[in-house]
Amino acid sequence: MDSNKTIYYAKDLDEVFYQLKTISSLHIVGGCTATAPLPEKTLSVRAVPELCTFDKFERHFDFGSAVTLAHIEAVGQNNLPSVLYEALRGMANPPVKNLATIGGNICCPDHKHTLYAPLLALDARLELRNGQKTDYIPIIQFNGIPEGFLLTKIRVPIEEWEVAVFRRLGPAHIITDMSAAFVFLANTQNGQLSNLRIAFAGSFWFRSLELENKLIGSHLPIPTTSIRELMEEAKVQFDRAAGGTAVMPILKDQFLNVVKYSLEQLT
Repeated sequence: MDSNKTIYYAKDLDEVFYQLKTISSLHIVGGCTATAPLPEKTLSVRAVPELCTFDKFERHFDFGSAVTLAHIEAVGQNNLPSVLYEALRGMANPPVKNLATIGGNICCPDHKHTLYAPLLALDARLELRNGQKTDYIPIIQFNGIPEGFLLTKIRVPIEEWEVAVFRRLGPAHIITDMSAAFVFLANTQNGQLSNLRIAFAGSFWFRSLELENKLIGSHLPIPTTSIRELMEEAKVQFDRAAGGTAVMPILKDQFLNVVKYSLEQLT
């Protein structure tokens, strides 16, 4: 490590908030599995006990932000939402998953990593604290950690979905500009689509409530002509979400292909 870089540690949350308040330009890190160089001053929260625990309730999990990916995966396929488990199962190798944290996966500034799309589709909520107050933010409204705050907890709803599709796009076991994750969740009732979630996350994230609401209430199976129209709308929404982000055409094509595949699973 460069001699001009300093890593601080904290034994509990009170110490974390004290250091955030008294040390300027302090950057929070978890398992330090990212390949980017460390900032000049970092605070490791990997061993803070309050951030390393999780609880299961009837309708949700509460994961501390420093819970490792390996610990979450160990909760098991029968307990976790299927798209979250599939995302964890295909991520990295065991040594990396033993270090990497769910909070680090969410907060990486340059790219939305693999768990972001499942959490976005599942309507996860984030608990942010600064020592004096606690805020709860739906992940769909998350735009980064406010100054002086810490991501302390991730609440993941437990719901049953008739159709649940997770796909990781791009090269395996490495994060590049081509890396992204896609999630499609759907429920039906009386031959109609009653609930729908479509999420994409990579160099930018995409979840269009407008597109989801347009589909909810559709009679099943969805006609081929309607799927073609929906694909055109998905293309428009994708481009709108990408904004000025440079996206390789093949990534957009892959997104549209998995949307089409997912829609065709509705019978």
